[in-house]
Amino acid sequence: MTASTSREYAAYLDAYPLDPDWRAAKEESGMNNTTRMIYAGQDKLVLRIYENHRDRALIETEHAILWELQQAKLAFEVPVPVRNRQHESITIGPDGKLAALYRYIPGNRPDPSADEHVYGLGAAAGELSQALARMADLPELIPQYKPYYELEENHGALPNEALLQLCVERPAQFGDRHDNIVYLLRERERLTALRDRFAGLPQQWIHGDIVFTNAVAREDRIAGLLDFEFCTIDARAMELAVVLAEFPGEAREEALRRFELFCNGFGERAKLSGEELQQLPALIKLRMIDVWLHFAGRLQSGLDPDHVLQDQIDRVSFVCKWVDEHEAELAAIFRRYITE
Repeated sequence: MTASTSREYAAYLDAYPLDPDWRAAKEESGMNNTTRMIYAGQDKLVLRIYENHRDRALIETEHAILWELQQAKLAFEVPVPVRNRQHESITIGPDGKLAALYRYIPGNRPDPSADEHVYGLGAAAGELSQALARMADLPELIPQYKPYYELEENHGALPNEALLQLCVERPAQFGDRHDNIVYLLRERERLTALRDRFAGLPQQWIHGDIVFTNAVAREDRIAGLLDFEFCTIDARAMELAVVLAEFPGEAREEALRRFELFCNGFGERAKLSGEELQQLPALIKLRMIDVWLHFAGRLQSGLDPDHVLQDQIDRVSFVCKWVDEHEAELAAIFRRYITE
């Protein structure tokens, strides 16, 4: 770590009562924020510098949920925010960026090919869904993000014409993906038309981004869930849809087997209504279209190179088509394991 980098993190870490000989290390990190592991004496902590917004209310809501979950006696851990010397869990850097420090949850990322981890992540997601449902009576918790089904509110700055224009402006990068982009735009229109139906499903607080990279495993069990930044009130079934979007793959039988494992774990902790199960395939596609539009926006803002969106176009179109092709098998799995 260079001296300038050390000074950059010191601008945040000096606000906390840490061992003065702390060390920052770049280990695993997401795309939206700067994350560093902090070694301070016997303590291992996680510093998160929020790069995608400077909205204090977003982090305050995240932390309020995390503190509530500390009381829920979950079978796994969730991050614990650390208070600074001013007894605040949010620290403002000299450049105005917001940061927070969290207790480290030991373990490794779960393995999507390990049956115990797939089943365990399902069980953890179901347990978390039940815990978040109990937060409906907390008036101080105000959602800061729109639900997934508000596609046009969330991504209205990306009209269809601009997305098609990519094929004209960058033919070498996106010309051969024209048909997939047209397909995804049609899916966007279909899902937008289902907005009221999605809004009519049972609503509650959801994590909104449970994936394997946002979890921690120790040996065969899921030991923690991470990254509660995007918690909001949404369709209850969306929590399940987000994770299920991870499983479609070329190996059809293996993909369906993982759907079964995950739904078995989830269904042992939480159930969904018949109408929710009916809409679940569309909600899986909604998650994927949201991801695609998110990365299209990042490209438009100059945050990512072309290949990131190229990969997303390929993956999102594959998943949406896969869900349509296997809807009957998925419906049978959902009925078997998660019917209310």
